[in-house]
Amino acid sequence: MSSAEVTKAHLDRIARVNGPLNALVLVDEAGAMKAARAADRARSQKKPLGPLHGVPITIKEAFDVAGLKTTSSHPPLKDNVATEDASLVARLRAAGAVILGKTNVPELCADFQTDSPIFGTTINPWDERRTAGGSTGGGGVAVAARLSPLELGSDIGGSVRNPAHYNGIFSLKATEWRVPGHGHVPDLPGQTRSTRYMGTFGPLARSVDDLDAALRIIAGPDGYEVEAAPVPLGPTPKLAATDLRIAVLTSNPLVPVSADTASVVQATAKLLAGAGAKVKPAEPEGLDWQQGWDDWSDLFQYMIINEQPLAERERHFDKLKSADPTARSVARAARLSMAQFFAVLDRRDRLARQCESFLDDYDAWLMPVMPDAAFIRQSQKLPLKVDGVDHPYFFAGTSYNFLANLTGQPSIVLPCGFSKEGLPIGLQLTGKRWGEAKLLGVGKVLEKLLPPCPMPPSLAS
Repeated sequence: MSSAEVTKAHLDRIARVNGPLNALVLVDEAGAMKAARAADRARSQKKPLGPLHGVPITIKEAFDVAGLKTTSSHPPLKDNVATEDASLVARLRAAGAVILGKTNVPELCADFQTDSPIFGTTINPWDERRTAGGSTGGGGVAVAARLSPLELGSDIGGSVRNPAHYNGIFSLKATEWRVPGHGHVPDLPGQTRSTRYMGTFGPLARSVDDLDAALRIIAGPDGYEVEAAPVPLGPTPKLAATDLRIAVLTSNPLVPVSADTASVVQATAKLLAGAGAKVKPAEPEGLDWQQGWDDWSDLFQYMIINEQPLAERERHFDKLKSADPTARSVARAARLSMAQFFAVLDRRDRLARQCESFLDDYDAWLMPVMPDAAFIRQSQKLPLKVDGVDHPYFFAGTSYNFLANLTGQPSIVLPCGFSKEGLPIGLQLTGKRWGEAKLLGVGKVLEKLLPPCPMPPSLAS
């Protein structure tokens, strides 16, 4: 098929299916068809072809795409039009990708529901009442609904992982600074770059092979952010299940997972063991989950709140004794001294070393992405229920995915099973820092043991 035919097929499906889902919020039909026809001309003229030559993809709305709006669903940016591509968008274009449009996000990418004050709500294609995830919620739905085969996302607290889990697809959160973020909002255009820790970027797709291909295009320094290191990816090893040593975490002490989630973890562990992998329930000895979450949250909140005037920060001081761990974290971050900030970074270093040493004995660590399958959309002010038990909203929603952000380690999400209600449940494999190639190899082994990437039943036609 020609790129024009493939692109037109995707645009037709977007026109037919996207309306109620609200996954894509900006569709560049003219630009996509122009790029597709140019790709076909290049092929007919036998010009060099990139690894994504003529392939239509989507981009999270928070990334700059030249000529299109970048708002990150933040009303003050509602008229902001990008004048150039974000570094990763430019790399995908250079690889031959055809950009169909941009996908929905919550305001400033700060939620695991996608409810935009500019573009409206994205719904889950498995159940219209439920969250699509976030903040790459529109992208997760676009890939699951076959509106796009590949999405570019970002993740500081699960934002490429929980949409994959909630929508039944694959995603990759790269090692911190493996992939640069120039041209992503936040940070806000023209302002001091404050998101300097834990933010990562990566693809969402329908196979590990596609994650692998995309990572090799977007990885590496771009000259804007000095933290991005030129560490080679290396080849993805061809592994067999019998080669693997897998640590398994079914639940953690912060928020116990649902019975459905525990069942999927145990079934996946059994699947790996049955194929010959050495599988063992394990976690780093002495891992302090609560302190780790507090440090992740304090560091995240510190990067946000210290852009505010002192008078604004002082409004949070009285929350130190709140029952909500997130409110307590905001209060700590609002008054964090430089010495306390460095102490958080010291504890972060120790935790990263602890988790890296743990993975000396394992090829990957298998665990939940979220405590449960997609929940019915609700206010952030309400607690999240997991098997009928209330948990603070943001605390519960980040209780499993925060760790790989804090340690900087890479994680792959694969769709591994379903809840009793037929909702997809993904699990994440976490590996060593800079170890994406090996982690992708492990992911390919597990993918071969699982059924194909599922299609939401309502969209099968």
